[in-house]
Amino acid sequence: MRKRNHISTQTSLIEDPHHTESDPEETTIQPSHPIDDFTLDSDAAAPSSRSLPLHFHAASLASHLKQGKIWWVKILTISITAVFTYSYNNVGNHSTNVQIAIMTVITLVGATPFCSTHLIPAAIGAFAGGHNIIGSTGLIDNANEIHYSNFGWLLLLSFAVGMVWCFIVANPRWNILDGYAGRLGTTTFIGMNLVMLTIFGPLGVVDWDRYYYGMVQVIHIAEEDATLPLASAWEWTEEAELAIGYVLAVLWLGIIGGRTRIFHQKYIAQQFESVDKGSGAGKQPPTPLNNVLVPVLWTMLSIFAVNVTQYKHGAGLFNGFAVGAYVAMASLQKITSTGKFAVVSLLAAGWGLALTPFFVGFAGKSGFTSMMGHVTHEILVNLLNRIRFLWKLRQQEQEMQQQQQQQQQQQQSFSPTSSESIVVEEDPETTNTLGQDNEANFELPNEHWPRIDQKPKKEKFVTKYQRRQQQRLKHLQQHEEDEGSQILHHRAWVALPADGDGVWQHSLEQNAEKQEQDIA
Repeated sequence: MRKRNHISTQTSLIEDPHHTESDPEETTIQPSHPIDDFTLDSDAAAPSSRSLPLHFHAASLASHLKQGKIWWVKILTISITAVFTYSYNNVGNHSTNVQIAIMTVITLVGATPFCSTHLIPAAIGAFAGGHNIIGSTGLIDNANEIHYSNFGWLLLLSFAVGMVWCFIVANPRWNILDGYAGRLGTTTFIGMNLVMLTIFGPLGVVDWDRYYYGMVQVIHIAEEDATLPLASAWEWTEEAELAIGYVLAVLWLGIIGGRTRIFHQKYIAQQFESVDKGSGAGKQPPTPLNNVLVPVLWTMLSIFAVNVTQYKHGAGLFNGFAVGAYVAMASLQKITSTGKFAVVSLLAAGWGLALTPFFVGFAGKSGFTSMMGHVTHEILVNLLNRIRFLWKLRQQEQEMQQQQQQQQQQQQSFSPTSSESIVVEEDPETTNTLGQDNEANFELPNEHWPRIDQKPKKEKFVTKYQRRQQQRLKHLQQHEEDEGSQILHHRAWVALPADGDGVWQHSLEQNAEKQEQDIA
């Protein structure tokens, strides 16, 4: 019996409209994958059937590109968005802030219906392209000359970042930093350091002093892409003003972004409860908000509001908005309340101020800063919980000790004390003799004495007659102790004759003689 696969059966149905299913085995045999085990019969070698493999290849490629789950599709998305962000930020005569370029690209990708499944790789690509140190040597305030080779180095960086994301950070076996703030930016930061240590630094693409640029040059606080020349240092009042503004910007975005997500999550939970109770019949609960788009939209709104005012330290505030947005992207299972979002944002702002002179211009530095704030918060929470546990344990031990001391005091109060004992006046001679006698008669405890942990021995089996005899003996012993020591006489015998001295007689013989005397 001839057997065909699923594809050959479909071709015969298309070519012959009058075909009927005669053999059920022909239509049930299917390959494990549409491309695997693909064969064609000799009678189905028409030109229309030969175009089917290309069709299936194209359909498979389109489905992979649409879903965006395969590693090479993710790396492709990262590379494309990195080129877009890098071009928007650096190419041309206009000057664009790096945070504006990053947030614009993420917003465009998230708003496009066909690209919504690629939002996470697109965000990573935006972070990878959101820097301007490729080909930058000397002072960082000098304008970079953009060459075609820069895009080649950028694609190499995008490939490295994509490999780190697909096979290390997002690997299902490990899931590194799953749910933590700044996870995407930290992935970009790791890939940037790997490429810097292996390619950019040794080949001279980027100077090594970018690791410690703030230690040898003037870097304004939280403002790495300042438009003013770095040779003119600001006054300390302006530096303090920028630092305060940066911290407030991080707090604002972290709190407002996190609060928006928490509020919408509670609203969805209420809708589900109403549907379960039946009050909301016919209504479907809304879909949850995207944890990436909500903070990005708040960041764009905040940047536009600050840009309108033309504030001279606006670039520092933009960096603060970015760090706060990455904090607000954390999982609500990790950060469950608005207060925790505020604490994590404050810690991230501290890390941002501390890392200002280091890793200058590195891609993903803002995300790494927010991740450090979140990790620091987790460490502090665990440390405080440990301290509380040890404190409670110590309090319980103290309470147990106090209870034991109270029990000991109660036992001592019931036992006779020296004050309650009766004092008897005795002669010193008698006391000395008694003390010597006690010392002489004092014996050490015997090894054969019963121990405390030794079980009591069981009593031997005693008959009723033996038990009565023992009771009688005890009674006689008590009677002798009361009246004095007397010779024990058995009731059936008499040790001495009744009349005094004479021949010993049995009691029965004495009774017989008495009876004879009475008869006589």
